[in-house]
Formats: sequence, C-alpha cells, structure tokens
Amino acid sequence: MDPYPGTTAVAANFETGSLDGRLQLSTTGTGAASLSSAAAHSGTCSIRLHTTTDPDSLAKVSLGLDAGTREIYADGWFNIATEGPVGNNVPYLRIFSGGVRIMDVFRQNVSHELVLRTTTPQGFTYTSLAPNVRNGIWHRLVMHVVPNGPATGVQIWWDGRSVFDSNTLNIVATTADTVQLGSEHDQQKGDIYVDDLVVNGGTGVPGPIPGVLPVPKPGILKRPGEVDSGTHSEFLARGRDGLNRPGDTA
Repeated sequence: MDPYPGTTAVAANFETGSLDGRLQLSTTGTGAASLSSAAAHSGTCSIRLHTTTDPDSLAKVSLGLDAGTREIYADGWFNIATEGPVGNNVPYLRIFSGGVRIMDVFRQNVSHELVLRTTTPQGFTYTSLAPNVRNGIWHRLVMHVVPNGPATGVQIWWDGRSVFDSNTLNIVATTADTVQLGSEHDQQKGDIYVDDLVVNGGTGVPGPIPGVLPVPKPGILKRPGEVDSGTHSEFLARGRDGLNRPGDTA
C-alpha cells in the first residue's frame, strides 16, 4: 500500500536490517554506502552515503524502474550531515534515462540553496527551489516527474509545500529508467542520510501536473510487528532535528 499511482519500486524505512532487493549500493575509493543506526528520521536505521574529495570517491544507491516508465513519484526524508567545498553540491534525488541524467535536485554547498537541475538539449538549466537548507536537519523531498520531451512535467514538494510545478520543461527523454540517491561522479564530498523512501513508476497515462500531493495511507512504512498508531501523514510529519551523533560537524 502506498499513495502514489503506478507500481511500487520501493517502500522502505530500513528497519529490517537489509535493503529492498531493487536498491543497489555502489561505492568506489573512499566512498561508503551502508545501512546505519547513527541517524534516522523514524525508527533507528537509515541509509548513509559518505564521500570525500579523494579521486575515485563515490557512493550511491540506484533503483531500476520498469521498462517504459512514463511517470515517477519519488518521496524520501534526507539529512545532510556534512557538506563539501565551495562550487560543489550534495545530491538528493537524480533521475536517469538511458544512462543520461535528465534532472536532479541538490543542495549547493556554502550557499545552502535547494536547486533543480534539468538537462535540456541546449545544456543545463538551474532553478532555485528554497534558500538556506540547514545541515543536520531532516527534510522531506517529493518529486513527481513525467518525462515527455519538450512538454516534460515536474512537480516538487519540499517539507510538504509545493515549490515547483511546470509541464513545459524541455528534455530529450520520454521515459525514465533509474532513480538514484547520491552522485554518479567522484569527489562530490558529503555525508547524507536517507530514510522512509518511497518510489513508484508508472507506464500508463500519467497524472496531471500541477497536481495534488497524494495523501499517504496508514502502515505504508510500518515496521515488522508494529501496530498502527496514526496516519502515515502524521508519521511523516514527525521528524527530529539534528543527528544526535557526538563529534559530527556541519
């Protein structure tokens, strides 16, 4: 059960101690990607992605979508504990088609802006979505993406508030095949925790953009043996500031 149209690719809070079968961790060099009990939005576990400025340092989680996916909902909680140097960024969600990144949302280092980057036939376009996203704080990001060439639709919610919607973005793809957490290139320093992740892909007729953020249903991310004590929307609203990890620096 989840609130989004299409097929559930993943709905996980990582409390079982293992990854969903469709999530693939990948690291090189000094990069590290693992389940961690050092921080969590809910429960006690999350995914931790750690990279440094060393050459070949990379950490990411990839999720393959069904062939012919024409609509994506990606919903997760993110906490950036450590940022990288000026001129670089720490990624949240990235969407690919045929091995090409068609768009992503990231937090720019130093300026702390939340940014949407879109790959157009002419190059990259950048849109600022929110200012001053603080380190060490849990934030919820939801993306609704309908790849459709020059009529591509995108809607983005940040902490429950709509911050972007358009159905006239121009990309070359009409389908998507991969959702990624973390970076596809090395030396993108950062420490990011990811929790309560839901991704759906649809191959049918996409929903409208702009559209309403679907209301989550109870029990979508319920831990084994847990009894529902409220709606999932209440569950998603319960964050906790900071990572409660002695010695962490922003």
